Amino acid sequence: MMRNSLLVAGIGAALTFTGHASAQTIEFVAGQLGGGWYTMSSGMAKMMQDKNPGLTVKVVPGGGTANPSKIQQGQSQLGMGLDIFAKAARDGSGIYKGRKHDKVVMIGQSFSDNYVHFLKAKDAPHSFEDVFKQKNIKIGVTKAGSSDEMTYRFVMEEYGQSYDKQRSNGWKIVQGDYNELASAYKDGQVDYIFLVLGIPGAAVIDMGTGRAGELMPWPKPLADTLMKKYGYSPATFPKTTYPAFQTADVPAILMATTLMASADLSADIAYKVTKTLCEGTAELPKIHASMKVFKCETAVKVQPVPVHPGAMKYYKEKGFSS
Repeated sequence: MMRNSLLVAGIGAALTFTGHASAQTIEFVAGQLGGGWYTMSSGMAKMMQDKNPGLTVKVVPGGGTANPSKIQQGQSQLGMGLDIFAKAARDGSGIYKGRKHDKVVMIGQSFSDNYVHFLKAKDAPHSFEDVFKQKNIKIGVTKAGSSDEMTYRFVMEEYGQSYDKQRSNGWKIVQGDYNELASAYKDGQVDYIFLVLGIPGAAVIDMGTGRAGELMPWPKPLADTLMKKYGYSPATFPKTTYPAFQTADVPAILMATTLMASADLSADIAYKVTKTLCEGTAELPKIHASMKVFKCETAVKVQPVPVHPGAMKYYKEKGFSS
């Protein structure tokens, strides 16, 4: 009896060991809390886990410019990114100058379009261009490491501004995640908000419930300059996007969301992730409305960075690789 009990226990242990051996955990670095990327990443992670037993996907906060480095350093295996920053990181150019991120590859592109928003409170008097000429401005910007904050730096540079110059002119600059900025706007701590989100952005909708304002149109010369220098694309906020902030279409610029991956991620997992998202495309807009733009057929038509071999295997099987 003792021998049989030991035998059964041994078999149980072997089964448990086998189960643990097949279990895999990966980290998925998203965007800041309260933002569209965090919602998208959490929804996609659930899809990946539901469709692939044994796979655990841990979602953590991140930012558009910081995420490529987290992948390069081996901290995260999947990450939300933006086309222009993913390419710059891979090439070791721009803000990544001298630091080639050779482990940054991608699963696919255009999971959503990320619009650059510049909002002002109804009682704030200055236009987009004029605000940078003023003193004593109260503005909300996301934390360093985000694509929002880097875009804000690009804008400051074009207007001959910097954080130091603004603070010396009496500016109050509040930096936080989207939830924190929404609260700061509604409470009157800031009168202007600069951020990047897929539309409609939940944080922006939240802002509109507490304080009226205006979504400011991008000046064409500035938009043209940033498109030429950094690779942004022209965009328009449809007039129905934010009823609390607009009554007509508003011109802007945008970046495309790229689902990045580490070159060290196994081909098997990269294949499963790609298959899950492509076969679940109809579910993506239910996670976040901005994801309606994703099409598996065109996910690798544009390749700011190389496609992970595991992902490319799936695209080739479906005839979507060119």
